[in-house]
Amino acid sequence: MKTVQLAIGDSEYAQSLRNSLLRDGTHRVYLVDQPDPRIDGVVVIDGSKLDCLSLCKDQPERFVVITCKGTDSLFGLWKAGIRHVVFEGDSPSTAQLAIIAAELRLPNPGLKTSPVSGPTFARSHHCHSFVRKPAHAKHISEARVPTTPGR
Repeated sequence: MKTVQLAIGDSEYAQSLRNSLLRDGTHRVYLVDQPDPRIDGVVVIDGSKLDCLSLCKDQPERFVVITCKGTDSLFGLWKAGIRHVVFEGDSPSTAQLAIIAAELRLPNPGLKTSPVSGPTFARSHHCHSFVRKPAHAKHISEARVPTTPGR
C-alpha cells in the first residue's frame, strides 16, 4: 500500500484527488494541514505554503508541489530538487500522474539494505524462464519480419 499525504488548501480539489487515489486500491491517503516527514510516501503540498517547502530539502523526490503558472518560484523549486510540479487549475488526474511519477522515484520497498553485504532483495518467489534459440535460427538483426499489406 502506497502512502500519500495531501497538504493542500483547496479542500474540493484535495477530496477529488483523494477519491481518485483511493479508487485504484493501492493508496492510503491522508488529508493533513502539515505533512509529517516521518510517514513514508509522497507528499503533495501547496507552493504557497513556503513553510512546508523547508521539509522538501532532505527528500525532494517525495514531493509534488501545486503552484501558480508563471510564478518565479519554479526556478527555486527546481533548484531545491523538486521534479514534480502541478499547476493550479490542472485536473486532479494530472496531479495523480505526478504522484505516480514521484512514487517511481522513491526507493524500492522490496530492496533491503544489509549493513554487511549492501543491497539485497527481499525474499520472493520468481520463476525465470529462458528461451533457447535453435542453432539454425538467424541472428535477430538478420531476421526479416514479413509484412502484411494493409497493416
